[in-house]
Amino acid sequence: MIRNMDLGHARKILNVSHSAFISMDDQGRITYWNIRAEETFGRTREQTLGESVIDLIVPERYREPLRRGFRRFKEGGVTRLLDQRTEQVAVRADGSEFPIELIVSAVREDDQLSFHAFITDISERREQEAERQRLLDELERALAGSEQRLRAIVDSLAEAITIRGRDDHLIYANRAALDRLGIATPEELAAADPHALMGPYLTTAEDGSEIGMEDLPSVRLLRGEIPEPLLMRTLDRRTGEEQWVLLKATAVRDPAGEIEAAVTIIEDVTVSKRMQLRSDFLARAGTVLASSLDYQQTLRNVAGLAVPQIADWCGVDLFDEDGQRERVAVAHVDPERLEMASQLRAYEPDDLDPEQGVGLVLRTSEPALYNEITDELLVGAAVDEEHLRLLRAVGMRAVLIVPMVVRGRTIGTLTLVSAESGRTFDEGDVEFAGQIAERAALAVENARLYSERSEIARTLQNSLLPEALPELPEWEIAALYRPAGQESEVGGDFYDFWDADGDWLMIIGDVTGKGVHAAAVTSLVRHAAWTASEFDPRPSHLLERINAALRRRPALSVCTALCLRIHGSQATVASGGHPLLWRLGERGVEEVGRHGTLLGAFARVQWPEESFEMQPGETLVAITDGVTDTLGRDDERFGSARLRELLMQVRRESPAAIRERVIAALEQFQVGAQADDTALVVMRRAAQPAAVEQRQALAGHGAGV
Repeated sequence: MIRNMDLGHARKILNVSHSAFISMDDQGRITYWNIRAEETFGRTREQTLGESVIDLIVPERYREPLRRGFRRFKEGGVTRLLDQRTEQVAVRADGSEFPIELIVSAVREDDQLSFHAFITDISERREQEAERQRLLDELERALAGSEQRLRAIVDSLAEAITIRGRDDHLIYANRAALDRLGIATPEELAAADPHALMGPYLTTAEDGSEIGMEDLPSVRLLRGEIPEPLLMRTLDRRTGEEQWVLLKATAVRDPAGEIEAAVTIIEDVTVSKRMQLRSDFLARAGTVLASSLDYQQTLRNVAGLAVPQIADWCGVDLFDEDGQRERVAVAHVDPERLEMASQLRAYEPDDLDPEQGVGLVLRTSEPALYNEITDELLVGAAVDEEHLRLLRAVGMRAVLIVPMVVRGRTIGTLTLVSAESGRTFDEGDVEFAGQIAERAALAVENARLYSERSEIARTLQNSLLPEALPELPEWEIAALYRPAGQESEVGGDFYDFWDADGDWLMIIGDVTGKGVHAAAVTSLVRHAAWTASEFDPRPSHLLERINAALRRRPALSVCTALCLRIHGSQATVASGGHPLLWRLGERGVEEVGRHGTLLGAFARVQWPEESFEMQPGETLVAITDGVTDTLGRDDERFGSARLRELLMQVRRESPAAIRERVIAALEQFQVGAQADDTALVVMRRAAQPAAVEQRQALAGHGAGV
């Protein structure tokens, strides 16, 4: 393979390999030792060439058996090591041993035998596997004999953990799980009917379908199935508290290999799931609010969106400058119950009580939350027996009223009522309802001024781009965003950076369309990516969740996106129908990654990932197609070839300088008005391993740099 390739070129390739690469002659003496081998084994190339590879990297206790096997192979025997991926133990220059993954190939040329090995340090992977196995082993030992040992292990964990026996009874739970179930001791838990434990809770899946005990991963595991993790919504009927949990089950086996019990880890993902649901709702609400200048119809649509996801009932009232009330909308998932709302509205007084309910919110411009609607309160509020009957028939559990405020003036209220669902509201609901009310109030005011679309676009602008570029250790970053046209501040191109548990994620993309619709889709894409990274930061997973969010929209919403994950000097990229990433370095300019499926358009999809090591001084450039599609004379496009030539010229310059050169080249090439939005992100790994001061900001060059 290397024989037909220029030797210098081959060495450049091997020197940037993710793995250590070693070549040996037929005596086992080292003839080539790449840079990764130097880093892995702590020996320079000069220290190793001509030396025996067995003596240098093999622990002493394994050397003689390996020499005997080497001699047998040369004499015409066979060995299991050749062309097979195996795991071995190696030794560094300082004498420390570590696990490696090894692939060795033999090449015979002109009766001369040579050997070539790719070697990967798998220490980190082994440590992760060992930690997972340690917990399982401890649980198995505890289950086998020591209840006290089990309690010490699992009670120290923040996540709720349960153990279910073969008869479906929960035989143990840590303190977090007992608190969640409202049970005092493990003994009380073991004696409880497992079906009765689910009695106080309403449990549903993401799609709202009911989940029974037979659907739980631990129960399915004990039945011989291989269950996937289960995302479940729980509602405590006693308190009205809503939670989202992710259930993951693992088998505990006896010495014969039979499943003895199932261990479940219950991860509370309430915050992340609510963020996702609320982001989806705000994206839909943004589309509704931008759909019409008829503010009454718009508010009726928003009220309809709110049920049943946020509340069982939703009402909207507007007030003019004289305080006159306009009852705009009321919504319930059951149309037959809307008649009840009309009857209740007839009992509302013309003069509102400034000390409670809507009157209080109108006076103070502050939300009002009533989480305990007792029968005594209903009796006190009822005007007559029929009014009391209607109030009781609604079955109100909680009421939340938030003001709709524009320019410091309360123009209306949004009322959310929890009834048959049995849930209560918390501070997060108050904040979220306030965000909805804020957007609705703005839509109303803009409709009154006949300029709703541009105002909403301006409101959403801040959500489309990061306020500032992040500070990544050992990286320099510059960025550019220029929307096409002058009438709208919102375009279809976007980019973003965020931290994901120590790794950094960058996404750049282009949604179809412009203006408010593009802003709503862009907001959905970014929030879907953020939320997905809480569970799995792989670029392909982020693209998968973005695609799912777009496919759920009633209208076709298409987007291209490229996602990059940075872990130290390691980079992983995946593209969903987006222009590939450019890599600039001493070897020149090349595109990295592979093309994946356009997002939001197709049922059959794939987003292959590619990982690579960034060397100091190398630069990554991500673009949207507004760069290459820039039009010049005679409708000629700037194109990839011209961009490659430009990047070749500037590959050693700083990210800020590269950005400026690209801007200048596009402006010089362009003829007429800018036809498409343009986004560009330039990231350079610092030549020296030190934290790089980020001086670039998003201000400048149109919409942002």
